[in-house]
Amino acid sequence: MSDSGNKDFSSRDFVKKMADSAKGLAETIADRAEDALEVLSDKAEDAFEVAKERGTELRHRAQASLRETPVLDRAKAMYALVGDGKMMEAFELYYHDDVVMQENGHEPRRGKDASREYEQKWLASIKEMHGGGVTAITSNEADQITMVEAWADITFADGTRRKLEEVAVQHWEGDRIIRERFYYSEA
Repeated sequence: MSDSGNKDFSSRDFVKKMADSAKGLAETIADRAEDALEVLSDKAEDAFEVAKERGTELRHRAQASLRETPVLDRAKAMYALVGDGKMMEAFELYYHDDVVMQENGHEPRRGKDASREYEQKWLASIKEMHGGGVTAITSNEADQITMVEAWADITFADGTRRKLEEVAVQHWEGDRIIRERFYYSEA
């Protein structure tokens, strides 16, 4: 009995030592995994900051490049978007947040939000566009002003079809239009 009792004791000791060893190994692995996750988290934060800085740098370079572009070229690019049916994309890209837009002698709209709402309502009033384009475009580069004569043949939601002609005078600040006034016949 002392032999088998000794074996039982040795087996129990062995199992206990193995369990303790496994527990210690699991704790070590958990600690190392936690350390690795912390390192990975720090590296991910660093990578995110680098990407954010790089994106900001690229955005600033693109804006600087656009500012170096003559206003005449910017206006032509904007009207090319409009001609492709991308009026709101052109609006978002080329209009300043503090833009003031005015139709003839009417009260001006102040700010991009108010102007966006007006443009969206105007677009919603159109049933069909039959054509349109730029008749003439010019600029005063020194004063950062463009003038665009344009036309559109439109059928409105109420069924009325009209050919509209207007001149837009656009004052640029940096790479965006800060003030725009439209001149057209209201007859």
